[in-house]
Amino acid sequence: MDVSYRMRAVVVPLDPTPAQAQLLRSYCGASRFAYNWTVAIAKQNLVTREEERRAGIDEANLTKALSWSPYSMSPLWNSVKEEVAPWNRDVCKHAFRSGVNNASAALKNFNESKNGVRRGSPVGFPKFKNRHSKQTITMIDISRCGSWFSEDSRHVRLILPRFAMDPRITRRREQLQWMHTTESLRRLKKKVMAGEWTVQTVTISFIGGRWRSSFLVRQFIVPTPSAIRLVGPLVAVDLGVKHLATLSSPMKELSDDHGHVENPRHLDAELTRLAKLDRQLSRCGKGSKNRAKLLQRRQRLYGRVSRTRSLYLHRLSTTLTGSFETVVVEDLDVAGMVKKPKKNSTKSLTRSIHDAGWGELRRQLTYKTEDRGHHVVVVNRFYPSSKMCSHCGETKAKLAISERVFECSNCGISLDRDVNAARNIRDEGIRLLTNEASTVAGHKLETLNADSRDRETKPPRRGRGDRYQSRTAQPTRKLSPLA
Repeated sequence: MDVSYRMRAVVVPLDPTPAQAQLLRSYCGASRFAYNWTVAIAKQNLVTREEERRAGIDEANLTKALSWSPYSMSPLWNSVKEEVAPWNRDVCKHAFRSGVNNASAALKNFNESKNGVRRGSPVGFPKFKNRHSKQTITMIDISRCGSWFSEDSRHVRLILPRFAMDPRITRRREQLQWMHTTESLRRLKKKVMAGEWTVQTVTISFIGGRWRSSFLVRQFIVPTPSAIRLVGPLVAVDLGVKHLATLSSPMKELSDDHGHVENPRHLDAELTRLAKLDRQLSRCGKGSKNRAKLLQRRQRLYGRVSRTRSLYLHRLSTTLTGSFETVVVEDLDVAGMVKKPKKNSTKSLTRSIHDAGWGELRRQLTYKTEDRGHHVVVVNRFYPSSKMCSHCGETKAKLAISERVFECSNCGISLDRDVNAARNIRDEGIRLLTNEASTVAGHKLETLNADSRDRETKPPRRGRGDRYQSRTAQPTRKLSPLA
């Protein structure tokens, strides 16, 4: 059997001591310092070359262009770090390397976007970070760090500076070396020790008012059948706000009889508490201790909402990808929906779209189907799934968002708007599967084949020198629409 690998991130919440949290903040500050230094050097080089061009200096005599790759920036930083950062011995080298690499990646994205190589929205020149920016550090060189996990699988190693001058670090190296985790690392440690997973990088960040560690692991996999019993071959998912999703095939304990999956609206449930915290923050003075406490409370509240939403979406995506062989979804332009509110939309609708997490659900469905050897079919975003009748195919010119019942003027059928859209997405997914050049009789990729036809075709004409006679093409069995 073919053995391949995939990259996955395992997120573990941390519970550091106050001394460890202070050390982590110093690491993130050092990473931010190296990031700003790299961006400043690159910007200074561009400004110098531009001033020389204005002065009339030939292109060959200009100041040499600075390479933005991390392999060029890292040696340059190491040559000047004793001058610009004399305190560098109290911070591990991974902090500076992480900042330089992040800046190089940002400069690369800017260059590719400027030259038209990078797809998507334009990327501007990197901006400088401040102390309010995201606190994160990535441990890249992990070959000399030994094991990341303790014997009890409850602690993660914290890399300390080798030649620290701060007595608070030198005297308490044993206490600072291991950070406690709120979840067990037994499974992750077992996979790493067995050689099935390999830790590539470890990123420690402060998100949602809490520290967490993200292990980027390389998983060696062998394609195996899904452990969950398949309920059906195909399911279509129509995403919405009133209902988080509408399934073409209802499932017990996941949706109602019509296929509607409840939208829990995690953020709306905490709006009252968030408004109270905002009022309290407005009465606090800047730089006060009470303001810092309230900011931390608000960060933790947002973090709890985000974690609750992620767990709910994981449950939904795991059930769908494990129960069906093919999942059909729409290619929604979420960024365009929330970028600029339309005349007939409100601010609450934009907030509800963010709260639903359509993009996260699409991402989870994509990688979970790949893990199980299943298939995801993406329907074009311009396909009129809501405006077209799923019974006769009649298409309406306009359909307001407030109209929750679809009534066809041609055949007279009356359906729920989301149920009608889910059925149309299902039919379009079946059509795309049928027209795929690599599909024979089922949803899985088996052998290469021509476009499917519903009738026999005549053999092509050949010259007299052809030794082989063509055979009449056999019709390919088409997929029948699911009820």
